[in-house]
Amino acid sequence: MKIALVTETFPPQINGVSRTLEQLARHAVRRGDEIMVVHPKYASGERSSLAAESGRYRDLELPALPLPFYPEVILPRPPFGRMRRSLDAFRPDIVHIATEALLGYSALRHCLKRKWPVVSSFHTNFDTYAAHYRLGWTVPTLTRYLRGFHNRTAATYVPSRSMILKLAEQGFERLVLWSRGVDTAVFRPRQAERLAGRDRLEIPATAFVVGHCGRLAPEKNVEFLAEALERMLSRVMHAHAVIVGDGPSRAALENRLKSIPGLSRRVHFTGYLTGPRLADAYGLMDVFAFASRTETFGNVLLEAMATGLPVVALAEGGPADVVADGETGRLLSRDSKPSAMADILAEWSHLPATVRKLGESARAYAGTQSWEAIMEGLFVDYRRVIESRSKATSAN
Repeated sequence: MKIALVTETFPPQINGVSRTLEQLARHAVRRGDEIMVVHPKYASGERSSLAAESGRYRDLELPALPLPFYPEVILPRPPFGRMRRSLDAFRPDIVHIATEALLGYSALRHCLKRKWPVVSSFHTNFDTYAAHYRLGWTVPTLTRYLRGFHNRTAATYVPSRSMILKLAEQGFERLVLWSRGVDTAVFRPRQAERLAGRDRLEIPATAFVVGHCGRLAPEKNVEFLAEALERMLSRVMHAHAVIVGDGPSRAALENRLKSIPGLSRRVHFTGYLTGPRLADAYGLMDVFAFASRTETFGNVLLEAMATGLPVVALAEGGPADVVADGETGRLLSRDSKPSAMADILAEWSHLPATVRKLGESARAYAGTQSWEAIMEGLFVDYRRVIESRSKATSAN
């Protein structure tokens, strides 16, 4: 099978979507399929390691520019003639469009013109994102565009059942569940690394460590997280917080927490981490706190759970499908206040047996969510779409 993947985000960018799409490309290579990934060229010059690993992988980088108000977002700039010519030369059996901006729209039009099988995936909860940037007035127009975009494809892959229900209510069609996985060989409990990681950050071995990982930006509800951590740390003197990630809200978050007397030495910011360093960071934590209301899934939740961490999160979007309340963590109602999250964290700080039991259940659940099985399910659906298009063409 020859697959073309068109996306506005791909490694070395660090986010859940780019990690998922790299897993998709790796699975194609392992299967012996050919895949061409069309994505922005990043200023760092770094590329996915896949480029040097297999002749079955092709990499098409397009000139791109950062958004002025959000430089972490890098978008390819038109025209996209090079992409169209490359797709024609590659002659894909199926095209998967992962993002819906200018590059994705141009690819969709080209695929429909060529009558190629084309599918899409839905990764971003745009209406809740818009609310965080005071752009709520754009939601009706944006929803119409997205619905029209995805409904022109043979399938739209969605990471959680809660998002499928939401999109179906908005008139999206042909929605297919495509969940997320985790590598439990990388993300796992490791006592030696746990102690070494704490030592590096000058965290006592006996401390109660609350962790968080993700992009630090308004749409991730970081103000909620900051208040919850502030309240918990003020009550639990042996608690520390480790925050992994970066973004436009990092400076304000760091200044807020570190300016509070008595907290500065108990709050640790690591910046972005990947690979073994990221796994080590999870390993030094006791529990995981997540406040985002915009997730279609939340890959970091599975990574934390695979490490044996119970999760406290808001029951909105993807987290409501990932975390089992009372079994692998706690889910707060969508209208909860930061004090509710702080209360749970403070309670857990004095209940090590409960934390251990929840963490064991979290690890067991994560073990059922392998990338291999999830990606193979996607490729089975690719084949269904290809065969359906072939039958429709023959009938005509």
